[in-house]
Amino acid sequence: MIMIYGGAFNPVHNEHVNMIKHLLGVKGVEKVVLVPSYNPPHKSCPTSYSQRKDMLNLALEGKQGVEICDYESGGEGKHYTCETLPYLKRIYGDIAFVIGGDSLEALHTWKNPEDIIKVCPLYVFTRGKSKAFKSALKYWREKGADIKVCKYEPEDISSTLIRYNAMLGIYENIPQKVAEYIKANGLYDAYGDIIEKLKATLLPRTFAHSLRTAKYALYLNYKLKLGISFDKVLLAGVLHDCAKNLCAEPHDISLVPSDSVGSPVEHQFLGAVVAKRDYGINDEEVLDAIKYHTTGNEVMSDIEKLIFCSDMLEENREFEGVEKLRKSIEKSLDEGYRDCVLHQYEYLYNKGGDIYHLTLDAVRGAKGL
Repeated sequence: MIMIYGGAFNPVHNEHVNMIKHLLGVKGVEKVVLVPSYNPPHKSCPTSYSQRKDMLNLALEGKQGVEICDYESGGEGKHYTCETLPYLKRIYGDIAFVIGGDSLEALHTWKNPEDIIKVCPLYVFTRGKSKAFKSALKYWREKGADIKVCKYEPEDISSTLIRYNAMLGIYENIPQKVAEYIKANGLYDAYGDIIEKLKATLLPRTFAHSLRTAKYALYLNYKLKLGISFDKVLLAGVLHDCAKNLCAEPHDISLVPSDSVGSPVEHQFLGAVVAKRDYGINDEEVLDAIKYHTTGNEVMSDIEKLIFCSDMLEENREFEGVEKLRKSIEKSLDEGYRDCVLHQYEYLYNKGGDIYHLTLDAVRGAKGL
C-alpha cells in the first residue's frame, strides 16, 4: 500500500517528519508519497512550490521509502482532493490518504467529500479524540468511509507559529537544515526592516524582551484561538517597547499625557507615537495595544489584553506567582488578564507611592469581567 500525504508543508516541521516515520512503520506500507499543494484551496500560501519542495527534500534527506510527487506543480488553479486522488490511484494503485483529525472534522466543507471516501481508505492522525472528532468519525464511517486512526498522536505544532517565529529570528520545531534554508533564502521575512531598525534602536536586553513578548503573544493567539491577525499581534508585541530608550533622551513631552512624563508608564504613550511616526504603523488596534501595554485601561480589546499579559509573562519573567498567571492566561484570555491586572495592582500597592489612574481604571474593568 502507498500512503498519500498531501499538504502545504509551509514549512515542513518536525511532526511532519515524525508522522512519515510512523507511516513507514505501518504493516504493509511500501512507500509514503508526499504531494505538496501548489495552490491550496483552504489557505493562502505565498511561499513558492519549489521552495516548499526544497525544504521537504532537506528534511527527508537520506530517508528511504519516501517520494515527492509533483502532480500539483504545473498549474495556478485550485487542486481539489476529489480530483487528485483518482489520478494518484491510477498511478500508484493500492493507496490510502493521510489527513489530520482537524481535516476529518472539516471534511464536509471540502469539494465532493463523498467522492473522496470512495477512492481509498483514510489514515487519520489526531491530537486527542475530541467530541467533534468522534462525531466526524462516526458520521463518515456511517457514510461508508474506511477510516483508520493512527496510534501515533503528533504534538500540536503550528506551521503558522513557525512562520511568524521565523519573522522574529526564532527557529523552533523544524529540522536544522530547513531552518538554515529559511534564513539563507529570506523566507518569512515580511517585517525584517522593522525588526532590524528596532534592534539598532533598543538596548540588547530590551530588544530580546520585545521578541519574547511577541513570541508569547503569537503562541497565546494560536492556543486560545483568539482569531486576531497574527501580523497585528507580531507588530504590537515586537514594538510595544519601541520608545523605552527614548524616554531618557530629550523628546517632545507634548506628545504624551503630562501626568506620565518621567514616570514608568511614559514609554507606552510615546511608543504609540514612535510606532506610527518612525515605523509606519497606522493600524489603530496595534497602536492602542502599544499605548496601554503597561497600565491597561478600563475597557480593553483582546489584542490589548494579549500584549499587556504577554509583556508581563514572557518566558524570561521571573517573579512569585508568574507560573500561576501563565496557567491562567493559557486557559482564558479574560480570566488571565483579570489575574494579571489584579496581581500588578497588588504589587504596586504594596510597593507604595502613587498608582497611575489608568491602572486603577484597569482594575475596575478587570473586576467587571
